[in-house]
Amino acid sequence: MAVPFLISILVVQANVFADTFWISNLGERAVSGMTSSVPMYMVISSVGIGISAGVVTTVAYRIGKGDLSIAGKLAGNAITLSVIIAIVCSVVILLSEDILISVMGAEDVSTEIHDYLLPLLLLSPITVLNNVFGGMLRAEGAATRSTIVQMSSVGLNMVLDPLLIFSLGMGIMGAGLATVLSYAFGICISSLWYIRRKTMIEVHRKDLIISKEVSRELMNVGGARMVEGFVNNAVILFQRVFIIMASGTAGVMLFNVPFRYVTLSMCPVEALGMSATPVIAANYGRSDKEKMRDASRYVIKLSLALALVLMVVLFLLSPFLIELFTLEESMLEWRDELVWNLGAYSVILPLFALQTISSSILLSIKKSKVPMRVTMIVGVFRMVVFWLAVPFGFRGITVALIFSYVLSCTLMFLLMRKYFTDACAQSGQ
Repeated sequence: MAVPFLISILVVQANVFADTFWISNLGERAVSGMTSSVPMYMVISSVGIGISAGVVTTVAYRIGKGDLSIAGKLAGNAITLSVIIAIVCSVVILLSEDILISVMGAEDVSTEIHDYLLPLLLLSPITVLNNVFGGMLRAEGAATRSTIVQMSSVGLNMVLDPLLIFSLGMGIMGAGLATVLSYAFGICISSLWYIRRKTMIEVHRKDLIISKEVSRELMNVGGARMVEGFVNNAVILFQRVFIIMASGTAGVMLFNVPFRYVTLSMCPVEALGMSATPVIAANYGRSDKEKMRDASRYVIKLSLALALVLMVVLFLLSPFLIELFTLEESMLEWRDELVWNLGAYSVILPLFALQTISSSILLSIKKSKVPMRVTMIVGVFRMVVFWLAVPFGFRGITVALIFSYVLSCTLMFLLMRKYFTDACAQSGQ
C-alpha cells in the first residue's frame, strides 16, 4: 500500500515545486505573498485532512468488523460535514483576512496574499472534498485508485499553472485557481467510482443525511485531527510574526522555500504512515494484536532508516538543490541563506519520521486526541523559543524550530508506546 501512496505524494510535492517555481519567476514579493498565505489556506485544508483521517480510521475499523453499511454511512456523513465546515471556515477567513495579515506583519505583500487566497477560499469545498474522497479510497485499501486521482489532478495543475499565471495574465491568482480546478477534476474521477458502485464501500443518498450517532463516531477521530490542524496552523501563522521580527518579510520566504525539499524528503515516511493507519485500524477491529504489533514495528524501523539516509543526502546536496529557486535576480541575493537553512533543516527528518509514524499509530487505535494535545503543548513551546530566538536573527529561528521538533518527537513516541500497549492488551482480552 505504501508504494502507490508514495508515488501519489511525490507527484503532489512535484506539483508544489512547480507552483513555487512558476511563482518565483514573478519575483520575491510573489513568493513571500504565497508563503505568507499558507497558514490561512491550510485552515481549509485542515478540515479536509481532519475529516479524511476520521474516515480512514473509522471506515477501516468498520470494514475489519464487517460492518460495510455503517462504513458507507460514515463516508456519506463525511462528505456532507466537510462541505458545511469548509464554507463556515472560508467565511470566517474572508472576514478576518486583513486582521490576520496585520498580525503577521505582512502588509507589504497583502495584495499578493489576497490574490492567491481568493479562488481557494471561494471554492473551498472542492479542496476539502478532494481530501475526503482520498480518505475514503485509502480506508478500503484502494491505494492505486487514490494514486490515479492524485496524479490526474497534479498533471492538470501543471498544465494550468503557466497557462493561467502567464498566458492569461492572472499572475499569482492564477496559481490558486489552477489548484482548485485540478482538485475538482480529481473529485469527478473519484465520484464516478462510487456512482458506478465500483468500490467496496457503497455510498447512497440517504448516507449523506447527517446522523448524530454516525457523525459522532466520525468526528471523535476526525474532529480531534481537525483541531490539531487548526492549532498547528495558528502556530504557523503566529510564528511568522517572530520570523518577520527577526528578518523581515523576506524571512518567510527563507523559511518556506528550503522547507519544500524537507517536505519532499518526508514523502516516504508519510506514505508509510498513510498505509499503516488502515492496516492497524482494521486489525484493531478484528482484535488481532499480533498483526497490530508487527505492522507498528515494521513501519517504525523502515521509516527511521529511510529518514536517516535522506537526511544525509539533503545535507550534502543543499547547494545544488537551491539553484532551482534562485534563477530570478531578486532571489539570487538570498542564495547563501537558503543553502544554510536547507542544510540545517535536514536534521528534522528523523525527528519528523518518528513523530509522524507515532501519530499515525495513535490515529489507527482511535487516540487522535493525543496528537492534538501534543501539538498544543509543542505550539506553546515553539512560540516561546521563537520569541527568545528573535535577537539572534533568522538562524536563531531555525535552531528554535529544530528544538521544537525534538520535543514533539519525544512526547509523541512515548505516548504512542503507552496507548498502543494498552490497545494491544484490550485486543487480547
